[in-house]
Amino acid sequence: MRRVFLGLALALLPMSSVNASGQSPANLPSVPTTKVLALGKLSAPLTEDQRKGIMTREVPDTVRLYLAGKIDQWYVRTDGRGVVFLLNVSSVDEARTLLERLPLGQAKLMSFDLIPLGPLSPLALLLKERQ
Repeated sequence: MRRVFLGLALALLPMSSVNASGQSPANLPSVPTTKVLALGKLSAPLTEDQRKGIMTREVPDTVRLYLAGKIDQWYVRTDGRGVVFLLNVSSVDEARTLLERLPLGQAKLMSFDLIPLGPLSPLALLLKERQ
């Protein structure tokens, strides 16, 4: 039974994509942003001086965000171009503010693509059968 529900939810995923205005399609309920996926990329490879000067501040500041519960998961990009964070924030603006305060952000050496995430809205269609 669980597989059937999961299969149905996955089949409905294309319907859950946001439209050009950033809203869920009309047939799906809107859901809150509960996390933001932050795809970080370095603007250029760091020089040795930048690595010594900035990273000695970047790493402790990032650990502080983790310990404060703002970073849920963190990864390095295996292509060597940056990092990926899963942030516990409720808006892209909050994510941007946190990341721009980090030393690499202040130095304009890293930028982020920020993707708001929320509960899987197609699952709500399963509930309508029970009402």
